[in-house]
Amino acid sequence: MKNSTVINKTMDREDLNSPQAIKIIEELNELITELRAKGVKISTWYGSFDLDNEPLEPINRGYGYTPLDNVVDDRNFPWFLYWEIIWIVLHNRFEAGQHLLDLGGSSSLFSYYMASKGLNVTTVDLQQDLVDNGNLSAEIMHWKLQNYAMDMRDLNFDFEFDHITSVCVFEHIPMFARVEINKKIKVMLKQGGHFSITFDYRNPSRLARINTAQDVHDQFIIPSGLTIRGNSKFYDDPTNYLLTPFFYKKRLFKYKLSCIRDKHFLPWEYFKTKDENDYTFGSLFLKK
Repeated sequence: MKNSTVINKTMDREDLNSPQAIKIIEELNELITELRAKGVKISTWYGSFDLDNEPLEPINRGYGYTPLDNVVDDRNFPWFLYWEIIWIVLHNRFEAGQHLLDLGGSSSLFSYYMASKGLNVTTVDLQQDLVDNGNLSAEIMHWKLQNYAMDMRDLNFDFEFDHITSVCVFEHIPMFARVEINKKIKVMLKQGGHFSITFDYRNPSRLARINTAQDVHDQFIIPSGLTIRGNSKFYDDPTNYLLTPFFYKKRLFKYKLSCIRDKHFLPWEYFKTKDENDYTFGSLFLKK
């Protein structure tokens, strides 16, 4: 997608080729290197500290995955995550001293990057280990970064934020709950504040359910009461980059049974496989 006014859209690897994107890639590489040298732990794109316990992660990257050139740690931070961070940064005016609330991003590369830029960053997360590590990291790096163990459905802050962000979290929340969360975003934003998110798009799990531009409109734009920035209709490029492991060509029998048990897929899909990738990431930018 070449049109610079189209920001509410699905992911495109070519988005990472601009001079501005390349600069952020370099900054992320430098930050990862610095943090590793100081012993600061960063959560992976899976929201954990160790991908060794995630045997399906390479499959999830999709058929034909290739890393970006010259990245320092593709193992933990594939180009998908770089795209999410870069796309949010490119389409906001983040400035030192601003207050940012990141939903579900404790110990994440994105929250660390924002804190390294001098923002006052607050994160909420359900995983206590990510929260505790995030607070320890803030002490080590002398960042203005506070992390709280808190459910996004029960946010409790008595001040307003310049920015609220979320990087691939909403698809993990039941649809009814994500709509209720979005209804509360507006009251937590300062006038003129921005709400910027990324999410799984076309993920075939029955619990994800963000598959069309209408879904984006109904689940995020309408409930939030916020104004969309950039293109008013979500741009849906048909390219898919990721693969749901459930449909991998080599049948993962135990894994498939667990997915059916957890209601991600229906029993009669057990023997279904796919030869092509089946989903991607999307982005949305709103303003109060």
